[in-house]
Amino acid sequence: MKTISNKSLNITKIKSQLEILGLSQANIAERLDVTRQSVSNWMQKKKFPRPGVLLKLAKILELSFDQIILKTDMSNEPVVAFRKKGNHKISSEYIEDAKDKGFLLEQLVPYLPYDKLSAPPVLIEPQLNYDYIQTAAREVRNAIGNENIPKIDFKDLINFFNKYHAVIIPVFWGNKSNHENALHIYLPQSRTTWVYLNLDSKVHDFKFWMAHELGHIKAPKLEPEAAEDFADLFAGALLFNQELAKQEYEYLRQAPKKSQQVARIKDKAEELTISPLTIYYEINRYAEYANQPQINLEKNNAIFKVNTAFCSTYKNVAEHLFDTLPPHAGEYIKLTREYFESPFFESLKQLVIDQKKSIGFLQAILNLIPPDAHALYEDLFS
Repeated sequence: MKTISNKSLNITKIKSQLEILGLSQANIAERLDVTRQSVSNWMQKKKFPRPGVLLKLAKILELSFDQIILKTDMSNEPVVAFRKKGNHKISSEYIEDAKDKGFLLEQLVPYLPYDKLSAPPVLIEPQLNYDYIQTAAREVRNAIGNENIPKIDFKDLINFFNKYHAVIIPVFWGNKSNHENALHIYLPQSRTTWVYLNLDSKVHDFKFWMAHELGHIKAPKLEPEAAEDFADLFAGALLFNQELAKQEYEYLRQAPKKSQQVARIKDKAEELTISPLTIYYEINRYAEYANQPQINLEKNNAIFKVNTAFCSTYKNVAEHLFDTLPPHAGEYIKLTREYFESPFFESLKQLVIDQKKSIGFLQAILNLIPPDAHALYEDLFS
């Protein structure tokens, strides 16, 4: 793969370390299980190793990742964000791979059907306090016409993505329990946003992740940790706003039994197609804001068990959208265009035609195995 980013190998440092360790390029090729020509191409800066190989190279050379690469202009480097999942650590390999996807996606920008003369408005100084989050979420509700309607529909979220030049890329990444359920890539140079959404997710998770991604879209310049916190808070406020939280808090305070409180939360979750846990968190955020006692349903992990059981009774998104799984490549392309209103495949097709991109480009941009990439390639041009 040619260098697709602002990175290049620190050849001087690598050569020096090879000499210190008594290693040759042939030794490196053998230990990395690549050809000698590949290593030669790297050393001549003709090509750039993939992230996984790069990390193995750093380990062999006993250098850090930052020591074996040189970075030039950082201003246009893709900004990536992953939905946090517990204490799961996001590897540097995964981050670098996501950034490389961003440089590939940059090539599709000229083919997007968006206004090139102006950019959608974003928040000037996003904050994490309750009032600010609620105001930001309320403005989005107003923009999508749902200021007085409790339930946010999937189509409402999809329409807002398009207004903000955000390209949805639905993918099949399996039943993941970490950040791979959603990947957000913002390209500063073109001010475009690309959001990979995993169709193998449960409906309630998927809806929350879409709302979470809208939070990123509204605040693209926040630092990673603050960006994730903002997006999570924004998603909760958008799906279950202050008015709903206040109403349900007052109801739950009057319920004499915990079982009645849980039943009420489950009923609301069913009505609004959001998880019981989202409702529980928003009710208690309101309580904290109003200086009122919080509702405690966490004894013996009760609310978490209820949430897991509730969500498990629903199909995942792919099962809702397709009659058979895995879907035919043509059905997948059609769904991306018609249901998600995404210009991704039309832009991809035009790029492939104009620049004669190979099937490998599809593999890299969508994380596809070769058979799936070939099937998709054929349907794209059928």
